[in-house]
Amino acid sequence: MSKHKVNKQPADATRCVHSGEDRHGQSAALTTPIAQTSVFVVPRVEDLRRYAKGDSDMYLYSRYANPTVTAAEEKIAALEGAEAAVATSSGMAAEMIAVLTACQAGDEIVSMLDIYGGTAKLFEQVFPRCGIKTRFVPHHDINNAARYFSRKTRMLFLESPTNPTLRCVDLTALCELGRKRKVCVVVDNTFATPVLQKPLELGADIVIHSATKYLGGHSDLTAGVLAGSKKWMDAARPVMILTGGCLDPGCAYLLLRGLKTLDVRVERACRNAARIAEMLRQHPKVARVYYPGLPDNESHELARRQMKDFGMMVSFDLRGGGRAAERFIDSLKLWYLAASLGGVESTVSYPVLTSHTGLSAKQLKLLGVSAATVRLSVGIEDSADLIADLEQALGKS
Repeated sequence: MSKHKVNKQPADATRCVHSGEDRHGQSAALTTPIAQTSVFVVPRVEDLRRYAKGDSDMYLYSRYANPTVTAAEEKIAALEGAEAAVATSSGMAAEMIAVLTACQAGDEIVSMLDIYGGTAKLFEQVFPRCGIKTRFVPHHDINNAARYFSRKTRMLFLESPTNPTLRCVDLTALCELGRKRKVCVVVDNTFATPVLQKPLELGADIVIHSATKYLGGHSDLTAGVLAGSKKWMDAARPVMILTGGCLDPGCAYLLLRGLKTLDVRVERACRNAARIAEMLRQHPKVARVYYPGLPDNESHELARRQMKDFGMMVSFDLRGGGRAAERFIDSLKLWYLAASLGGVESTVSYPVLTSHTGLSAKQLKLLGVSAATVRLSVGIEDSADLIADLEQALGKS
C-alpha cells in the first residue's frame, strides 16, 4: 500500500494545472478550447426569459461571460482560496472595477502611498472626476493608518510587496483595521502571486492582479483579475460588464496556459532572485539593495511571516546616481530593458522613466525612488549567466 497520503485540498502546483479544467470522465480536449465568439445562440425564447430573470447560467454574450474566460477565473479563484473571480482586460481595469464596486460619489479611499505608479495616477487623476477622493498613507506612517480614515472611507487599498522598493506591510493587522472600520480591503498581489501569498487568508475582501505579469508569465497577454467572496464578485461582475472591461477569450486561453507553470516558474525565479540580491549586496558599485530576502532588510521578518518565499523582484540603487544607472542599463547584454515584468525572461526597468514617471519629487522621495534606482524582474534563466551579465554591466556603470 502506498505511504503517500492524499490531501483533502490539492496543493498550489496541482491547482495551477487542474483547477477550472477538470476533464475526468469526459471525452474532451485536454486543454480548454478557445470560445472565439462574441455571441452565443439561444435555443428558445423561454431560455432567454429564464436568463433575463437570472435563472440560467447559459452563455449569451462574451462581454458578460465566456467559457474560456470562466475556466481562467475558476483557476485563479482556486489558487487564491476565493469563492469566485472576475477576469478583466488589464490590471488597471481590475482596479477600476474594484473601486467602482465598493465606492460611489462622495466616498473616500485610504491607500498606501507605496503603490504602483499607474494606480496612484488612477486614484489622483481619474476617480476625483467620479467624486471619489483618496487619502494616501506614507510608508513611515503605515502603523498609524487609522488616522487617515473618515466617516466617508469605503475602501482600504494595499500592495505588498511594493513596486519598486519591495516594502512589505502587515496585511493581517491592516485587514483587521479595515474590518473594524467596515470598509472593503483590497490587496494588489501582483508581485507575490497566490503561490507566495494569499491575502484573502490574511483578511482581505478582494485580491487583484495584473495578470499580464506573473500569472500569464510569458509577456504575451494583457489581463487582470479580481478574486474574493461570492458577494463581492457578484457585485463586481455587473460593473465589469457595464464598463466593458472584459477579457478576450484568446487572452484567457494564454492565461490558462501560463498559469499551469506558475508554481515552477515562481520557484525557479525566487531562487535566482536570492542569488542575485546577495551578489548585488556585496558589489562596490551598489549603494543599496531592496529585497526582503536579505536578513538586514526592513521587511525581512514580516515577509517571512506572510509569504512562502521572498519573491522574484530585486531593486537597487547605484552609486553614481542617474548617469551610472543609465550606463549600467545600456551595458546589459542578456537582460532586456522593458517596462513590464513577470515573464520567463529577465528584464530591467528604470522606474523614474516608466512606472513612476510623472510623480512629484516629494512623492518619489517618500517612496524611496530616485534616478539611481533600478528594478530587476528576475526570470528563469541560469542564475550564473544572469549574474555574469549584471557584473559586466556594473563594471561599466
